[in-house]
Amino acid sequence: MSDTGKIINKISSYMPRLGLSALILCLASGIVLVFYYRPMGNVFQNVEEITTLVPYGWFFRQLHYGSGQLFTILMLLHTLDHFLRKRYRIYLFKEWVLLIFSLCLCFFVLFTGFVLKGDKEGFFAGQIFMNILEAIPFIGGSVSKLFIVPGDSFFFLPYLYHCFFLPILIIYLIRDHIREWFPNQRFLLIGTAGLFLYAIFVRPAIDIPPEASVAMIQGPWFFLGVQTLLKFLPVLLAGLIIPGLFVGCLLILPVIKTDSPTRDHRGRIAYVGENGLHYLLVVALCFYGFLTLRAAIWGP
Repeated sequence: MSDTGKIINKISSYMPRLGLSALILCLASGIVLVFYYRPMGNVFQNVEEITTLVPYGWFFRQLHYGSGQLFTILMLLHTLDHFLRKRYRIYLFKEWVLLIFSLCLCFFVLFTGFVLKGDKEGFFAGQIFMNILEAIPFIGGSVSKLFIVPGDSFFFLPYLYHCFFLPILIIYLIRDHIREWFPNQRFLLIGTAGLFLYAIFVRPAIDIPPEASVAMIQGPWFFLGVQTLLKFLPVLLAGLIIPGLFVGCLLILPVIKTDSPTRDHRGRIAYVGENGLHYLLVVALCFYGFLTLRAAIWGP
């Protein structure tokens, strides 16, 4: 193996260990914050009180934010590494599904955390999500009420998902990865030192009061591409069908996997289909990355 290959393999092995270090800090800081957060009433004021009045509240809030973002980003890179190397060929279908589903749940945790800020951006993101779910034919209203409801309880269900249901479910789904990639003291020390420095020197962004009048509202960074698509496409298509098709295509890759083209006609079709789908997904990822970058710079 070349030196470059060895370096890439080392980086690939470091990512899940650093990611799990970030997850540990995210859970620990979240336990501190959950004692002060109130999902009812004036949520924005509550978050501001945590940031400014609770001793070291700004530190725990920023540590929680930074560690959650880092864990999800590293898990995304870990999954991309498997995808680009076509490691789904050596995975059981169940293992690959759990990996993709866990990654989707991680992004949903970040999304609910964005909503729970209680500011104008969080409230706006929650409303968009509710409108997307309500666009589902026949069952949209019932489905949306499973995740978010208007009125005084707007933040309550996202709070339950963010603080209780999703963390437990994610840990359960990645339990085999935790056993395999559990960080040793060195990775825990590096992750803790880096995230502590981040929390100390990078103060939380200024939240926009819900009653403020602003020209443009942006969602979380990973939602910017969808937010852009919503300007040009119907809600159901941009918010559910396109993301669902993308995830569905990712999930079926192990089903049509082939190591090499065979003389059999069916084998050649499977080989061409798998490779065609793989590179189509690469193009889709690049396009979504472009939409996200464009929206981050010029607005959705």
